[in-house]
Amino acid sequence: MADMQLRDKMKKVSEAAKHGNCVPERSKNAGLIVFLIFIGCGIIVILALAIGLMISKNFIGAAVICSIAALLTYSVFKMMKADNIGQL
Repeated sequence: MADMQLRDKMKKVSEAAKHGNCVPERSKNAGLIVFLIFIGCGIIVILALAIGLMISKNFIGAAVICSIAALLTYSVFKMMKADNIGQL
């Protein structure tokens, strides 16, 4: 009996994930905050790598890594400023 209840819960979760209209706004905001925290940590790590490459006199690698960090930062900024995801 418990297996059928679990199956029903999994169906509800999968339907909510497919359509997105059943997910509360508070959960969406929490997911966005977690996403931004992870992306921010990733950008900091990438910039630290670029600084490490600059210190070791590898300027071409540092420029490439720094440009990747800049593009990632710009894409997150544009995603945050978009009113509708269809604009992207």
